[in-house]
Amino acid sequence: MLIEATSLTKDFPRARKGSRLFTAVAPLDLALEAGQLTVITGHSGSGKSTLLSMLAGMLPPTAGTVRLGEADLYAMRDEERSRLRNERIGLIPQGHTALRSLSVLENVLLPSVLYAKAEPPRSRAEELLGAVGLSDLADARPNELSGGELRRVAVARALLMNPSIVLADEPTAGLDAENATTVLRLLREAADGGAAVLIVTHEPEARRYADRTFAMDGGHLSSEQAS
Repeated sequence: MLIEATSLTKDFPRARKGSRLFTAVAPLDLALEAGQLTVITGHSGSGKSTLLSMLAGMLPPTAGTVRLGEADLYAMRDEERSRLRNERIGLIPQGHTALRSLSVLENVLLPSVLYAKAEPPRSRAEELLGAVGLSDLADARPNELSGGELRRVAVARALLMNPSIVLADEPTAGLDAENATTVLRLLREAADGGAAVLIVTHEPEARRYADRTFAMDGGHLSSEQAS
């Protein structure tokens, strides 16, 4: 497997200094393998986004481990974890995360310049913008784009570096049926190309593209049979 969670748990305090806890993710094990697309469905508040954030190295767990190969994510220093995430993980977060000071093309290229060792792969960025239907907006600023267009920018940015792991949080949110299909097909292609892909979503349509499906409810993860 490329990424493996063991006994992963996340609790949040219900009050600032209170002793009562809310368990967002109950202890679970999950492994994501190369060439496989995994879908986790569940209603808002079920814990699926919290789980994805822990897998991405963005949110320290209360207990348990997340390993990328031999690396224990949360045993690393923040800078080491950030660099590893940039090298190995393509993240599609919820919300609009484009930098307003950059053009659409520059936003897509951002992962390639954070720890620059070579020229930014402009042709790859342009190819991905074409794939998500945004070629004509490459020089636009994020404030000129709709929410759905910004979502597609995030998808292109996550795939830029051909990451070995792709973690997608509601990647089709705010998209019409045609663009949602485009995004799901791109994620399927990433898995077919050897990446371990995880989609967390409340949209049942994503199941059609999955090798494995899980349901999450009240922080508990249960396996389903892929359709």
